[in-house]
Amino acid sequence: MHEWFCVEQSRERNAEILAEAEKRRLARLAPRKPVGPVLRARVARTVFGVALALEREETWRAVWERLEAPRHP
Repeated sequence: MHEWFCVEQSRERNAEILAEAEKRRLARLAPRKPVGPVLRARVARTVFGVALALEREETWRAVWERLEAPRHP
């Protein structure tokens, strides 16, 4: 009886592992967000933080103008 239980438990675990692997494979194939806007936002936040740390009005204006600049596709 004990052997049968171990075999069934092993089969269930293998099925779980295969299901998890399939989920990870499908997640890799899923379309990802474009990197451009995310990177642009991260750089803008960093520059904004540096401008605030320096507390210079000129730097603040330059950063603000850059953030408000129209985006070119």
